[in-house]
Formats: sequence, structure tokens, C-alpha cells
Amino acid sequence: MQIYQSINPYTEALIAEFQLCNDDEIKTALVQAKKAQKAWASVSLESRAIFLFQLADLLKKEANRLAEIASKEMGKTLEHAKAEILKSATVCNYYAINASSILKAETELIEPQLSIEKIYEPMGTVLGIYPWNFPFWQIIRSAIPAVMGGNAVLIKPAPNVPMSSLALQLLFDKAGFPPGVLQTLFVSNAQIAELITNPNISAITLTGSNKAGAAVATLAGKAIKPLVLELGGSDPFIICEDADLEAIIAHAVFSRFQNNGQSCVAAKRFIVHESLVAQFEQLLIQKLQQMNYGDPLLTSTDIGPLARKDLKELLAQQVNQSLLMGAEVVYQHNNMPDKGFFYPATVLKAIHKNSPAYTEELFGPVLSIFPFQTIEQAIDLANDTVYGLGCSIWTKNIELGKSISNQIACGMVYINQLVKSDVRFPFGGCKQSGFGKELGPEGLKAFCVLKTRWINA
Repeated sequence: MQIYQSINPYTEALIAEFQLCNDDEIKTALVQAKKAQKAWASVSLESRAIFLFQLADLLKKEANRLAEIASKEMGKTLEHAKAEILKSATVCNYYAINASSILKAETELIEPQLSIEKIYEPMGTVLGIYPWNFPFWQIIRSAIPAVMGGNAVLIKPAPNVPMSSLALQLLFDKAGFPPGVLQTLFVSNAQIAELITNPNISAITLTGSNKAGAAVATLAGKAIKPLVLELGGSDPFIICEDADLEAIIAHAVFSRFQNNGQSCVAAKRFIVHESLVAQFEQLLIQKLQQMNYGDPLLTSTDIGPLARKDLKELLAQQVNQSLLMGAEVVYQHNNMPDKGFFYPATVLKAIHKNSPAYTEELFGPVLSIFPFQTIEQAIDLANDTVYGLGCSIWTKNIELGKSISNQIACGMVYINQLVKSDVRFPFGGCKQSGFGKELGPEGLKAFCVLKTRWINA
């Protein structure tokens, strides 16, 4: 895509389009970022915090307007969009309040006259490459700690959500951040490749697919630059034999179908004890039959369209191929809207081991059921994926839940909770779900250089 286009996925109408930055504009942005970062690094953490508090206030005050932009641009329901904006404000407040303690220098006296200090310093200019599914949250959750750490940030948004990115940029400007500390660039993949290797870029963070992560990691590795990758996921939702299905069914539905099924931490593989499968299917169908499809701006809408036409086509291809390889449809919604990039809520079972529904991330409202007999089988199923982002385990036996969690290869485990992010705690995965952490103290330190200083007095 050589231009950035905002297309309403519900009406399929073009909202706006923007040309790519030219080479001179990119060069100017790099020079401005370098100059701004040098000055910004000399600003105290307490003074930087003032800007974050101001941004948080603006996010909350303008939540309704910003939510409407996101809903129109990528199809998420207005309720989910507003929740995203308000959650973004919590990131600003958290780092404004806690950065000083997180980055406080640590001193240790190892001999009578010899002490060691561990201090944190900014890296320089961070290049952030972001997806479209949470157009405000994804940028905020890594750009804010990077900026709070004394860095400048160049934002490369997804090409289908330029309006959201521009709205966020204007909010940063309105909050009073010095010019150049945070800039939005509409650039191509080829231009991104050049930016990654540019000597003025000190570190890179990317949220996206594992394919994009591999490409960026290759370039960053050659240039020997720090990198944080938050990639895809195919999170297991393990329902043990003693689980109370009536109590957890709402969590199961929300975990899979929130954001129209377009979330990296959405539960995608439901690993259910065989004694509960029939009841689980029944409760699931009852819930899904009650869901309304339509205009994401209406409060009555539960599921909106997918963000782009090609994403709908890819999901349909993955499901159809899985069906050809033997998968069965437990449920598929009918009576869909005539217009818009909608895909019906679909439940699959009897999924072949080599089919897309088994091996790939299905980014949309498709739920896959995998029965198991023993805990060992459940663990093997959960780990039989290239991904390792999150996992949720549902059981009344907490010790059993802990035992299972110790054997799951992933970055985050939730017992009797759905997988979610919280600004106070580190977020990230392993295997092809990426490496490095966002959020929490680790998310702030990820974009700082840890320097050891020896002092012989």
C-alpha cells in the first residue's frame, strides 16, 4: 500500500487518504528527533511527568470523540473503543507517578571506599511500528514509557488507521510535549527498512505479525539495535473437568469475540475436558445467538465488521481450508448485514492437526474447540503451537492451575481469569509471539540503557 487510506469497514466508504512522507521529510524528522531528544533527556522525570498527566486528562476528556474515530476507521464497537481510550490514560498516569521510583539509581558499597551505582539513561530515538487493531492503546503503551525514559519516538502507524494516529499526535501536541519528541510518519515498508538501519535510530519496537517481526528483527540484528517484539498469539483457554461452565461462559465469549475477534491476546483455542464439551457448545451457541451485528457506533451492536476486506477474505480462506481438511462447524451465525466487512461468529471442532485452524492465528470471530481426556493432553495441546503469548486456565483447584501454568510455554498465565494487559505488570510472550516486555517497570526499562558506574572514593 503506497498511500495511507482510512476506509470505514462498515460502510466501505473512503474517509480520507494521505500520501507517504518523502525522503526529505523523513530526514527532517530524524534531525528534529535527535535535537529534541537531547534537550528532553535533560528534563527531570518530575517535569516529564507533567506532560503525561496533561495527556491523560486530554484522553479522558476527549474519549467519546476519539472512540468514534477508532470505530469508524477500524470497526470496533464504540463501547470497546472508549474503553481503549480510557485504558490508555492509565498508562500515562502510571508512568508519571512511578517512573522516578522505577528508574531510581541503585547504590551498593562493596568495599570501604568502593561503591557501585546502577543508573538508567535514555537510548535516543525509538522507532515504533504499530498495528491497527488498537490504534490508540498500542501506540500509547510503548511510546509513553519510551518518552518518559527520556527518548524521542517516531511512530509508524498501520496504513488503514491514519486518522486515529493523527488524532493522537494532535493530543500529544496539545498536551505540550516539545516539538520533535514524538512524531508520526506515514512511511512504506521500504522506508521503514531504511529507518531501522539509520544510525539516528537507537531502538525499535514492533507490534504485529510474526512475519513482520522476523523481517524487522533481521534488520535490527544486522544493525545491532535493541528490539521489543509483541507479535501474534493463539492463546489456549483450558477448561478443566471441575470448572463451572455457567460461571465462565461469559468470560469465554468476551475473551474470543472482543474487538470483533481481532486481538492478539484473545483466546483462540478452547481446550475443554471431554465431559464438558457438549455443555460448553450448548452454552456457547446460546450466547452467540443473542449477539447483534451492525453499525459499531450503535450501542446495540455486539460485533462489528473486520477492519479490512482482505482480512475478511484471509479469515474465510483459513476456515474453508480447515473445513476441507475435516473440521466441523458447530455453529455459524446467519443473517449477516448486507454491507461491510463482516465475518460471522463461527465455532469449529474436529480440527485436523495440520489445518490453518490448528497451526495459524485466526484473527477474527472464529472459536476452535479441542477436547482432552487428561491434564497431560491439555498441556500438550496448549503447547503445540509456534506462539507463546498468554494462556488462561479455569479450575476450582488452584494448585492444579499452578501446576498446569508451570508447564505452559508462554509469557503470561491467568488462572480463573481471561488474558488481559494491565499497565502495572509486564506484558509479552515467548516463541514466535516475540520477546521483550511492555508495561510495568520492565516496559520503562526496556527503552533505557542500564549503566554501571564504579566510584572509588
